[in-house]
Amino acid sequence: MLLCQAMKVIGVVGEIGSGKDEVLKYLRDRYGVPYLSTGDIVRKMAEREGVEGTRENLEAISRRCFQDMGKGCFVRMAGEEIIRQGWKVAGISGVRTPDDVELLRKTFGKDFILVRVDIADPLVRFDRLRKRNEERDPLTYEAFQAQDREEEETFNISKAVAMADCTVDNSGPLEGLHSEIDAMVASGCLPVK
Repeated sequence: MLLCQAMKVIGVVGEIGSGKDEVLKYLRDRYGVPYLSTGDIVRKMAEREGVEGTRENLEAISRRCFQDMGKGCFVRMAGEEIIRQGWKVAGISGVRTPDDVELLRKTFGKDFILVRVDIADPLVRFDRLRKRNEERDPLTYEAFQAQDREEEETFNISKAVAMADCTVDNSGPLEGLHSEIDAMVASGCLPVK
């Protein structure tokens, strides 16, 4: 992928259930910023392969793709699609690994910003997962904790999170998250044009 500085890309990183997609959905709905989800890329692969979209199956596909196509393959695919689309500003949900961050910074240079979505209390994240009620989400808090550990082992999310340029807190109500995003846009921290 060639360095493409004419575009601004907002990457979002965070733990399971932190609200990564919610941040980008709000930017899309309020400011017209399109976004791609690396998770959607993996889910489409599973669908094409006729594999059920469970967390275990999706992680197995991710590991296989990392092995076959290299680390950062999903963000590379998303970045290539952003370039193909010619979007001036776009988001990528599902930035997970330090390799993902490095690849996006190499590709988009100073026009890549990484936003960490944070929820301090893991019980809040678990409760939100239970409410969204998707097939891939754990049913018990113990399974949720195990999934958190597995994601850390697979993706090294804590190191990617530490590379963030800014943090948005999603511990409270949705309106609070939206207000924080609006403030970041107003300050110029989050580019929307």
